[in-house]
Amino acid sequence: MHAIRQAMNAQQWLVAEELLKGVTTGGRPDAETLYYMGILHEVRFEIDTAQEYGERSMRLLPNPGAALLIARAHRIRGETDDAVRMCDRALELAPGNVLALATKAGSLEEAGRYDEALAVVEPLLERAKQQGRQAEAPILAEWAKLLIHQKRHTEAVEVIDDLIANHQPDERRKAGLLYTRAKACDKAKDYAGAFRSAQEANAFEALPFDPEVYREQVTALMTHWSREKMAKFPISSCTSEVPVFVAGMPRSGTSLIDQIIDAHPRAAGVGELDTIDRFALQLAAAWNPDLEPPESFGPFNGRKWTQVAEKYVREVRKLAPTAERIVNKSLGNNRLVGLIARLFPKTRIIHAIRDPRDVAVSCFMGGFNNRMHPWTTRIDWVVAAWEQSMRMMDHWKATLDVPILDVHYERLVRDPDTEFPRIIDFLGLEWDDACTQFHKSRRTVRTLSYDQVNRPLYTTSAGRNQNYAGFLEGVEFPPYDPFA
Repeated sequence: MHAIRQAMNAQQWLVAEELLKGVTTGGRPDAETLYYMGILHEVRFEIDTAQEYGERSMRLLPNPGAALLIARAHRIRGETDDAVRMCDRALELAPGNVLALATKAGSLEEAGRYDEALAVVEPLLERAKQQGRQAEAPILAEWAKLLIHQKRHTEAVEVIDDLIANHQPDERRKAGLLYTRAKACDKAKDYAGAFRSAQEANAFEALPFDPEVYREQVTALMTHWSREKMAKFPISSCTSEVPVFVAGMPRSGTSLIDQIIDAHPRAAGVGELDTIDRFALQLAAAWNPDLEPPESFGPFNGRKWTQVAEKYVREVRKLAPTAERIVNKSLGNNRLVGLIARLFPKTRIIHAIRDPRDVAVSCFMGGFNNRMHPWTTRIDWVVAAWEQSMRMMDHWKATLDVPILDVHYERLVRDPDTEFPRIIDFLGLEWDDACTQFHKSRRTVRTLSYDQVNRPLYTTSAGRNQNYAGFLEGVEFPPYDPFA
């Protein structure tokens, strides 16, 4: 077990995985082994599985590490109260645990509960000051975020610079600090500093991306999901009108649309639920290109598609039992609209669209998972991804019978009196003024937009790219006019 601990501490994940296989083969794993297995799944962003291992570890032997693993899973899904509860459980097991306190503060900050987050952080800062030392690095990192909310941007930058210079964060933590620094600089109108910080952050774990190869992949997807071929594909007999999906590029207003719908008393949002993404991976693994559809899907016949669709409806209804429309804004939806339409013939699709220049800047500055979205690390790559997203959505509009509503971010923020009701009417619901108060919801939106949808509507993000015009020179952007 000592070797496993060493490998985990050194972030040598493959080594740790092999060592854990040796421990678990032929025997029942103990609480520590289950915890480490959960960590490996967390590193792979398999959050549900990571939580399952954490819960199994806790059942065998309550321990603060497993409690925090579960807390982080809740935090990622925006389940703030559950995340806080598990942080408190970790603190019961290990009073004063710094990671538990920082995770609790971070969960509250992301939920827009800034005063509660401050109540966690400030006593720790004061105690460290009285003892003539700095607070621990995880606490200072959360403090920097709270300083930004207090508009103390220069202080936030100073805290982050000190953390980077004197606390030797690993690459992942350093990248996170740099994205926070970029945000602070942007708020302070130090756009050069913001861009440089994001540029340095994006260099960590950056993967190659070939726009031409991506275009070919999109072409292959559209060829595979042509109207003629789809006519032979399995189709679900699910008749539920509950499932609604938002598709489009990230940073295009998807979170705002989700929050507007969720504010309606007869609707709800479930965030970026990846159930359909997982089914798409199963289909891809079973696909046999040597056979004609529907035989090419192997065991996934129409009956199976109906089962998947009805299971999804039960899943989202469990999350929102009284809602008549439940929206899912998973980032992969633009690729899956064809599959979604075959699973849910009565669904409605909302296509979120935003100026490609603003999308490029926002993605570049935001801090996405570079391994899952390598195109976010360069402005020109984001533009290439934007063009292909539009191309896919145009294909779906031309080949599918399900209704698809275009919602331009610029119109949404400048003319909410028209656009908000237009969205609700598209869902087949009567207008409710609660939708204009979307920012008052205590629901946590766990995306890069979390601190934006917790505020009243504002227009300053439209045209944000103008602040970075000097850094966009030489990039060819497609024409775009939301009011044409």
